[in-house]
Amino acid sequence: MAESSPLPLLGRHNSRVQRLRRIVQRQERDLTVADGLKLALDLAAAGVPIVELFAVPERLEALRSTPALSRVCDAGRAYLLDPATAAQLGPTRQPQGVFAVVPVPAAHIRPEGIVIYMDRVQDPGNVGGVIRCAAAFGAAGVMCSPGCADPFSPRALRASAGQALIMPVEAEASFAPPAEAVRRAGGEVAGTIGHGGVPLGRWRPRIPLLLALGNEGQGLSDEVAGGCRRQVTIPLGGGVESLNVAVSAGVILASLAGVAASPILESQGQMGRPR
Repeated sequence: MAESSPLPLLGRHNSRVQRLRRIVQRQERDLTVADGLKLALDLAAAGVPIVELFAVPERLEALRSTPALSRVCDAGRAYLLDPATAAQLGPTRQPQGVFAVVPVPAAHIRPEGIVIYMDRVQDPGNVGGVIRCAAAFGAAGVMCSPGCADPFSPRALRASAGQALIMPVEAEASFAPPAEAVRRAGGEVAGTIGHGGVPLGRWRPRIPLLLALGNEGQGLSDEVAGGCRRQVTIPLGGGVESLNVAVSAGVILASLAGVAASPILESQGQMGRPR
């Protein structure tokens, strides 16, 4: 992207743009797209390789002024998009004019620490939100069942603030093998339910822990619920019947990490680190 050799604007019929569209739609499973300059910068700073960059002209200077991204430009792996094409390609409702093509890592999560298992969670924003909470509160990894929203889709990646490419995340993961591995390691397999489980403030799980979070409307499947030796409930007040699955993940993981609890949780018993 040197000033002396400006790049032409690529339109929607260009072969590179057509491939970018396929990557946005996750038709090339080993690649995905990070939407936005800040997300691209955060991923580069975390050591995630940037395969290619696509940007509208007004973002050109921002790419050049950032060492991690300017190296991609200098290597000839950056391309300009006309604004209409960029808007049409945007994987989110408010595309920011920068698309970074990045590799999807292969992860194999071991039975250690706290591992989250998402059972058929449908919304990409919820999947990304759970992953972001898992990263924030020190979980060892996140597993997504068959039927979950793709954790590496651009929408989920943005909701996870890029953490889906940084922390260990497995897609299309069966429940039985990690559950058995956790049991063999002397740990606990638990699932969340809306009512009737052990109140969160009184729960002291064994580690390693496999914690299953259910579908937004249906909760845990019979298979996953049947494999959980313990059910856990977040006590709620104010007439609230349930929490968003990503919010639930944040509350539970914050509790297990020893973060100060809300008055509702404190009323259920003393909070502390899992034993």
